[in-house]
Amino acid sequence: MSEISAENLARLNGHYRSTVLIVAGQILMALILGFVSVTGIVRNENPKTDTDFTSFWVAVLFVAVGSLLLRRLFFNWERLRNIALLRGIAGLLGNLRVNSLILSSMAEIVALMGAVIAYLSGNAVDMIRALAVSLVVFLVNFPRRNVWKKIVSNLEKV
Repeated sequence: MSEISAENLARLNGHYRSTVLIVAGQILMALILGFVSVTGIVRNENPKTDTDFTSFWVAVLFVAVGSLLLRRLFFNWERLRNIALLRGIAGLLGNLRVNSLILSSMAEIVALMGAVIAYLSGNAVDMIRALAVSLVVFLVNFPRRNVWKKIVSNLEKV
């Protein structure tokens, strides 16, 4: 891995810091949503319906797996190289930030879907289950500074 110029390193640090703060805020909001949903549903002891929520869980699974597949697409080396050629390093870093925020938003959608399922079913365990899936998606898609640094250092000379 080659060295990164001081200007690009400063850009990398700024983009990465803002992205991590936003993603950390999204994780915190998902945890707060989970806490509020679980404590609110525990007070409501009679279930709202006896409906089967399998279709909702399939949607949760679809969004979770879709975010993992999108990560593979977003971090495709040829795609990143083309972005660096067309927009430069500043455009590449902006693209990395937007991609990371899209992926973390998908994890937040999983948590929100869990809250809806838990509210409709009256079962707090559904929210805990969806929150666990959401946290796994957050963990897998969390932006990693070393990966960003490797991408920038390899594409800086392109």
